[in-house]
Amino acid sequence: MDRLNFNHFYYFYIVSKIGSIKSAAEKLHVSQPTISDQLKLLEEYFECSLFQRGHRQLTPTPEGKIALEYAEKIFDLSSDATFRLRNKSLLPKKSLDIGITHFLSHYFLYDTILPLFKQQDVSVNVKEHERHLLLADLQAGKIDLVFTDSRENLLPSMDAYRLSSNKTFIVGHKKFKKNKTDFPECLNNMPFFNYANESMLKNEIRLFFSKNRLTPKIIGEADDIELLKLVTKHGHAFTIVPETAKQRFCQNSDVVVLGEINELQTAIWGIINKSYDGPGRKLLIEQKKLND
Repeated sequence: MDRLNFNHFYYFYIVSKIGSIKSAAEKLHVSQPTISDQLKLLEEYFECSLFQRGHRQLTPTPEGKIALEYAEKIFDLSSDATFRLRNKSLLPKKSLDIGITHFLSHYFLYDTILPLFKQQDVSVNVKEHERHLLLADLQAGKIDLVFTDSRENLLPSMDAYRLSSNKTFIVGHKKFKKNKTDFPECLNNMPFFNYANESMLKNEIRLFFSKNRLTPKIIGEADDIELLKLVTKHGHAFTIVPETAKQRFCQNSDVVVLGEINELQTAIWGIINKSYDGPGRKLLIEQKKLND
């Protein structure tokens, strides 16, 4: 069978990289005549010269340069295959790795992923990070699924599932209840506890204030939902939260809804690679059906 001899090709690859048969022989622990014979057989197989032979240096011919391009790809793949097989990374995955963007815990119902814990042969790993870093990990195959509040800037290789949307509410201590009759103007000069890091939600809040010419008094910033809840509960300031967080806040009888921002809804998206066919895709399809 007419088949490329990869041993010959590997010798060619090393000689091309080093530029010397003598140095290549020392690296490969073989004699110089052995390498010369292997290269001659390879050139006979390709039916062309692969090197221009100088006094002490070998320079690839145009055909040799093409052969070197293929050799680099082949032996890089060989190294990758060796690493992955030795480290068992080609075996069926026994984990589902999920990324959740910052702020999503404010309006993400973790009930969504609870069914995954019933799969005894799969461990579920969840981490929170910045959106662009999670999407980079998704592209690289380091995680399987990303929950985020936007489908912007996705690669063509990714699928996006809209799972749900949350209304947005302004909540505060019941002592602010008297101001509800003049909403949203009542928010002017009222103490407000804002979010610290930039997010779609924070940007929309900024636009809401600007549109209604509101200038509440910002007493601080944080992203921890429990801290926002405490500040609201103790009447230090009002907060603006998605519907899911509002339900949690209002479990305390001292917290009331001051108003709703009708034009602001936060969506939850599940992002996966198109090539992914694990339990995460099944979960997203089922959740999308429930919310359609």
